[in-house]
Amino acid sequence: MSRRHPGPVYGPLLPSVLNIALLDDHDVVRHGSYVHLSTDPRFHVVGNHAHTSSLISTLQHHLVDVAVVDYTLGEGDLQGMELLRMLRRRFPRVRVLMFSANVHHVMISNTMAAGAAGVVSKGETLEALARAVTRVAAGHTHVPVNYRDEHAEHRLSQSEREVLQLCLSGMTVTDIALQRNRSIKTISTQKHAAFRKLGLRTDRDLFTLRHQLAVW
Repeated sequence: MSRRHPGPVYGPLLPSVLNIALLDDHDVVRHGSYVHLSTDPRFHVVGNHAHTSSLISTLQHHLVDVAVVDYTLGEGDLQGMELLRMLRRRFPRVRVLMFSANVHHVMISNTMAAGAAGVVSKGETLEALARAVTRVAAGHTHVPVNYRDEHAEHRLSQSEREVLQLCLSGMTVTDIALQRNRSIKTISTQKHAAFRKLGLRTDRDLFTLRHQLAVW
């Protein structure tokens, strides 16, 4: 039987069993997380959801210590920062642990600044997810081990920033080289340097983060 409460509140001590709610639209990932966490005696999974509306219902009717939330949900559902801000506004005492397959420096910096208790990559192990849950429930933060707590975009040169802006506008490396009167090799080098600093690998990664990148 789960603990029920009109709104989530915390006592002064960490509960012996943590109530966890899951939100992920990928069935395999959600089921794997549920099986692993629910068989751990430290946790009680009170909700396992594919849609934000179902998660909200659980948070309204159950005391939830940590919500493990997929950063990118299905079409038509809330996404990323919008979802995080809604959860922090409506359920400020629930610790939100963002779960994503595309974890980058910019994503981590922005979600932590917006109030996430932590970020876990889907490339990490399920045991790492369990450790992250216990850490954030105890009032700590959690980020992937290779993340440095800084705004990585600040390290970009002016040229690298301008090249990324043009990439986001839809221009190719060749187009940018022609516009900037530079060689294709120079523009390609600047683009790859910017990707490395931001922890990006592909153009798709860049476009995924276009709403998170600061206006330069």
